[in-house]
Amino acid sequence: STSTPSSQMLLAITYAARWMRYRRRLPLLVALMASSSYAFVSQHGCTSSLHEPRTTSNTYRLAHTTTSTANSEQLNTYPPIPPDLTQCFSSREWEQRCQLAVAYRIAYIHDWDECIFNHITLKVDGSDDDPDGPHFLLNDFGIGFDEITACNLLKVNLDGGIVDSLQPLPLERRDINSGKGRVFKPGYVLHSAIHAARHDVHAVWHGHDLDASAVSQTKVGILPLSQEATYVLNKGLSYHPFEGSANDLSEQPRLVANLGPTNQILMLEDHGPIVACPRIEEAFAGMYFLTRACKYQIKSLSAAGGDLTKIHMPNDSTVDEMVRRMVKFDEAPSTAKDKPTTQQSDDGKEEDVAEMHDTPGLMFAYARRTAERKFGKDTIYR
Repeated sequence: STSTPSSQMLLAITYAARWMRYRRRLPLLVALMASSSYAFVSQHGCTSSLHEPRTTSNTYRLAHTTTSTANSEQLNTYPPIPPDLTQCFSSREWEQRCQLAVAYRIAYIHDWDECIFNHITLKVDGSDDDPDGPHFLLNDFGIGFDEITACNLLKVNLDGGIVDSLQPLPLERRDINSGKGRVFKPGYVLHSAIHAARHDVHAVWHGHDLDASAVSQTKVGILPLSQEATYVLNKGLSYHPFEGSANDLSEQPRLVANLGPTNQILMLEDHGPIVACPRIEEAFAGMYFLTRACKYQIKSLSAAGGDLTKIHMPNDSTVDEMVRRMVKFDEAPSTAKDKPTTQQSDDGKEEDVAEMHDTPGLMFAYARRTAERKFGKDTIYR
């Protein structure tokens, strides 16, 4: 049977109510129901104005904390610091530079770059106690993601100033830009705000993946249409309204407030995603699943002609179950002969501790090996 405009309106309002639960836009739903000029999603692919006027607020983290033991194996190792750099960097900073350099190469392989723009940053371990700390590493503006090396990364402070190495680098180590380096202000504004406010965050990954940026331009945001989308929801998803190029320091407090105290993913509306995590491996996994979810969403909506009523939209109980299962996403299987590990909870009770795979570490390790095969270790770690 052919659906009528009134039935489509009811379905559209139902979907709007479901997602406003996560976007905290219930006042908008009330305004929608009272409005006689709303635009419903039709079989002809008309766009929906269900979220007019555009309002954005935080969706704080859905994930529950779990007790787990992660596999302690070393999944990602890097070459030791070369002799000519031992007076320039600490061994730990060199390792972090290698981590970040290969992360840029990985992003290039996944098309998460845009010419010389976009940034991935990593807080330098131990820099919190420095007089102008903390410091973080980022790309030298003008150098492409496929040209990033451990040595041509810049170390900057929260004011955007370049922090000199302990000793000047050998000139051959900075063969593209032999000068002091350039800091792109929008990258500094976004990343320094998060590094300053969120002490749990060490890695911040921002890119302009085409599908993710396209979804950031829609009023429905990321929908739970896939396992990948559920991963994103479980890590905590927030939205930040577009204010123009991110080169105004006055935007920083609003950006940090919208990210929230625990969320790991922030969709910059009409711009693109930011993933902020304790480890670079987790930031990669977050960006991977986010971009994958957006690709599915773009394709499914295109296949349905933009009609949300033709999409398998899970109901609230299904979404709750999706999130519950995602909490155990990294859990390893157990067998009857396994001896369960227990520990004492805060209230003194014994509780089982599940063995967990380091899924982000495994994902990053595969991506790292791919980048090393494509570019060569000597090209990246120099």
